[in-house]
Amino acid sequence: MDLIPGARLVLLVLLSTIYSATLVQAEYRFDTRSTENGLPQNSVHSIIQTRDGYLWFTTFDGLVRYDGVRFTVFDRGSTRGLGSNRFNCLYEAGDGALWAGTQDGGLTRYKDGAFRTYTTADGLPHNGIVAIDDDGKNGLLVWTLTGVALWQDGHFVLHSHALLHQFIERSHWGHRDSSGAIWFFGQGNLRQLQGDHVATYSQADGLADPSVSFIYEDRKKRVWFGTQNGNLYRREGDRFVVPDYRGKLPPMRIDAISEDRHGNLWVGTFGGGLARLSGDQITVFTTGDGLPSDRVVSIFEDREGSLWVGTSNHGLALVRREAVRFLSQNDGLSGVNVYPILEDTAGSIWIGTWDGGLNRFLDGRITNVPLRQDLAQYMITALQQDRAGRLWIGHYRGVGRLEEGKFVDFAKELGLENKPVFVIHEDRSGALWFGTRAGLYRYEGGVVTRYTSAEGLAGDDVKDILEDPTGDLWIATYGGLSHLHEGRLNSFTTKDGLASDYVRTLYRDSAGRLWIGTYDGGLSRLHEGKFTNYTTVDGLFSNGVFRILNDQRGNFWMSSNRGIFRVSRDQLEAFAAGKVHQLTSVSYGNEDGLAHTECNGGQQPAGFRTRDGKLWFPTQGGVAVIDPNEVTTNSHPPPVVIEDAILDRESMVLGPSIRIEPGKENLEIPYTGLSLLNSEHVAFRYRMEGLDANWVEAGTRRSAHYSHLPPGHYTFRVTAANADGVWNDTGAALSIVVVPPFWRTWWFTGLIVLTLCGLAFSFYRLQMSRMRKAHATQRAFSQQLIEFQEGERKRIAAGLHDSLGQNLLIIKNRALLGLQSPSGDNMARDQLQEISGISSQTLDEVREIAYGLHPYQMDRLGLTKALQSMLRKVGEVSEIEFSVDIDNIDGLFPADSEINIYRIVQECVNNILKHSGATTARVAIKRDKWSVQISVADDGKGFSSEVNNARSSTGLGFGLLGISERARMLGGNQTIQSTPGKGTTVTVRIELQENSNGQ
Repeated sequence: MDLIPGARLVLLVLLSTIYSATLVQAEYRFDTRSTENGLPQNSVHSIIQTRDGYLWFTTFDGLVRYDGVRFTVFDRGSTRGLGSNRFNCLYEAGDGALWAGTQDGGLTRYKDGAFRTYTTADGLPHNGIVAIDDDGKNGLLVWTLTGVALWQDGHFVLHSHALLHQFIERSHWGHRDSSGAIWFFGQGNLRQLQGDHVATYSQADGLADPSVSFIYEDRKKRVWFGTQNGNLYRREGDRFVVPDYRGKLPPMRIDAISEDRHGNLWVGTFGGGLARLSGDQITVFTTGDGLPSDRVVSIFEDREGSLWVGTSNHGLALVRREAVRFLSQNDGLSGVNVYPILEDTAGSIWIGTWDGGLNRFLDGRITNVPLRQDLAQYMITALQQDRAGRLWIGHYRGVGRLEEGKFVDFAKELGLENKPVFVIHEDRSGALWFGTRAGLYRYEGGVVTRYTSAEGLAGDDVKDILEDPTGDLWIATYGGLSHLHEGRLNSFTTKDGLASDYVRTLYRDSAGRLWIGTYDGGLSRLHEGKFTNYTTVDGLFSNGVFRILNDQRGNFWMSSNRGIFRVSRDQLEAFAAGKVHQLTSVSYGNEDGLAHTECNGGQQPAGFRTRDGKLWFPTQGGVAVIDPNEVTTNSHPPPVVIEDAILDRESMVLGPSIRIEPGKENLEIPYTGLSLLNSEHVAFRYRMEGLDANWVEAGTRRSAHYSHLPPGHYTFRVTAANADGVWNDTGAALSIVVVPPFWRTWWFTGLIVLTLCGLAFSFYRLQMSRMRKAHATQRAFSQQLIEFQEGERKRIAAGLHDSLGQNLLIIKNRALLGLQSPSGDNMARDQLQEISGISSQTLDEVREIAYGLHPYQMDRLGLTKALQSMLRKVGEVSEIEFSVDIDNIDGLFPADSEINIYRIVQECVNNILKHSGATTARVAIKRDKWSVQISVADDGKGFSSEVNNARSSTGLGFGLLGISERARMLGGNQTIQSTPGKGTTVTVRIELQENSNGQ
């Protein structure tokens, strides 16, 4: 239907008003928490945040504690010390105790993790508690259904003013202001108790509606009064002021009033919703705006600026100013799937869609721009304004431009027919560049030049073009990054360090650094020829970076398939320099007003920063608009609380420390960070000192698990960061003592060590005793063997000498007699002569053998003479020149030991004769008061220790072993000094002992 011009103008004005109002209303978002999220019941009549950071709510089925993610319910079924589940009011005292009033079960105090309930038995006028206030003397002012009590010095007493009890009425309560005055409603009038005086205020005092239902004092010390009929008054000095809110506030009972940090006054009504008073502006929010219920009974702003609204029947609402304003078809967009967005020099914002053509946003109004009739189906893919002010429009089958409001197609002239154009750029010379799926096209003066991978382009699918101050072009492609310098292309890929070859967007900062956003590899930074990459592993919110926009605060804002996020550029630079190792990304999603989180990219501009500083991003469901100047940063580090310690699925009594007895293994430590703003993004790190070498990055996980802790002392520490990356470096700590089993205690270990040492010592002594016995047995056997050998030698020598020797001597003598006989013939004489010679020779040999077996001179002449005789004979028959120096050693040794002295010298001399090849040798036996030393030296060829060992191992050194054994039997020791080519010296030193002669 056609409209007359006037009507059309009126309609446009109305539509513009509607759109503007919609944007204003979109400032606040209402997120509901109800029984579906963990509340035990949906009536929330009181809200408070205690100094530790927890948020507490009263419900009619339990007292509730909230950390931003989890509700913890305290009720009679699970908690000792409660008198009722129907809670309705809260107050935190100066000593940190939380007081909670109930509808029928008295007043409950929570302190140091324990609950205690006080009733009429403890001095309360009634078990129905209406309100709790400060009494001005570090005590409590408790309003009950039948009177007011004071909590002082650990007990309850009735308030001293009887009128206070007389005027108070059921279901009404009062308030003590900062001046000490107590305001309350009684018998149809507003009353004030100041000291001992009670003042009554009615219509005559300017209160058209004195039926006060709620009293509140703001930061300026002004006391506000809400009434049963929805009227609002305030007390300034000694007079009442009646603001002109008539007809603007819902005519419903006011049950809650609260002031936020911006000075806005929030008013909750029973049936009329929630009203915001900002100066003279009043905005009312109802269920139509997302409020869960129009029955608002409690309002509270937490430390981080979030507003919590309790309702009487539909739970809790979190009211937050939205960071994102969202434009969709409801706001006039002709299509929802938005791709390129551009602001022109006149301030119009152009929005291209895939399903609704081209839109123009100007002065808060969205209009559809008609193009060629069939163009909408081709999808708008690129926008660019040239220096002549003409708008170029790329679409899925070519490109054209607006001229005087009409679309002129240039696809055929540029050779871009049926080619989707994803980016349009005009360079400093006025040449136009078109990025397509078939390469890069340059148009100037009617000449078209095409660049493809054949000319060195990284990929033919071009997604973005950026011109640097030198006039060089940087081209983003699905194949890598290309640099066009003086007509020559140079490309970079993942082989050169690029995060991904699927490059979607480019941004150059004021310092000249090039930032590259990729489809799936994160963010890259190119500086001085080196790439630095940032991914989700490093803290980036998403590995998809479709567009990079900056703000005046030094942040980069990036779009992705998961939403929009921002990162501080300084932090990115610090990461590249190695100064930090983890990034903090702040993301924006549905809870921030982003109605559709999947953003679009690859068709430019895929986001635009307008001249007013706002950031516009295209999404699959419309346009997201962010004003970075209105986005508040949460500078409050979250308090960190260790909530429990669960050992083998049983909760422990939590204190500064816990003790784990033997046999207990699985330890779980739940903790929380009390940031109530974007609580689901609070990040944690923890460390078990004494076990963990480094911090464990836990992400958003709110518990630590240890399947086994070895015995010892530990300290568990946990810290947290809010959604803006502000860390609480102090965190919370828990001391843990793991008690070892008795068999792992120090005393048991010591006992075991002592026992083992005792056993080892006993075993050692046993082994030493066995060794000594074996050694003694060996010595005795060796001694007996040598003595037996010497005895046998002596017996054989004696036999040879006395028996065989005598017989041979007789033969010899008879032969000599035969030779002397004159009657013998010559032949007989010859035979006898031969017998005599052989007998004489044999006799000499027998004597020599006997002497070798046992030196008979020892028995006749003594040890000294025997040694001298032996050495003299050796010297006579040997070519070696012997020198002898022997002291008199007769009688120094027992008779049965002297043979060992003799044999030692004899064996040393035999070794010289057989093995040394010496020309001279010296034998010296010297004595002193305490010892006898035998030294036998030669100047022969000598030997090394290896040869000595080899001799021993092959049997050639048994003589030396015999010398050593005989020396040991005598209680002495043997040393051998020998060098190849320089001779050998054998020294035997024997300690003297008192002999039978007393020498």
